Amino acid sequence: MLHVEGTADSQFGTNAYLVLDEESGDAVIIDAHLEPDLIVEQARARGATVRAILLTHTDVDHIGGLARLLQEWPDVPVAVHDAEREVVAEGKPLRRQWPIELPAAPRVESLVEGENFRAGSLVFEVFHTPGHSPGGVTLKIGNHLFTGDALFAGSIGRSDFHNSDGRLLLESIKSKLMTHPDEFLVLSGHGPASTIGQERRYNPFL
Repeated sequence: MLHVEGTADSQFGTNAYLVLDEESGDAVIIDAHLEPDLIVEQARARGATVRAILLTHTDVDHIGGLARLLQEWPDVPVAVHDAEREVVAEGKPLRRQWPIELPAAPRVESLVEGENFRAGSLVFEVFHTPGHSPGGVTLKIGNHLFTGDALFAGSIGRSDFHNSDGRLLLESIKSKLMTHPDEFLVLSGHGPASTIGQERRYNPFL
């Protein structure tokens, strides 16, 4: 049985998720917002064995808590798309507007479209959904889609940064996400959960 639990930080309302296989106890954390102790407490309360930290992309509000999570789980890999690997592996900022100082993660693995990412008993399908950022990904497990800052309930991600591309973002959403059945859950980087059907009918950007 898959258990998914989210928290949001108070500064940016950025969501981070604990995804837990209740049978095995294996878990991953998706994104590392600026109040990482919320996620740590969730994992402890559930008795989760965290196997990996997966990043939908590397904006500061999605990785600001990474150092704290690695303090708690120093041996787990941090998985990210290769287009943004240097942010995590070398501590380079994704956006020049928001320079960050984060220690380099000691163990970085790749999220590759078309390849499953395995973390213990959990298996995620990876979709490259760039546009908001070059290495944005959506992670699929069961009927859950963790869309990062690509697709939100009633909206889509920003594309006004120097390394964003609005046309590519829409193309990514329409070709990679909206092809899923209506009942699939959309669990995004900000805001409430939605479904593909809800976004198909009511999202004004699509």
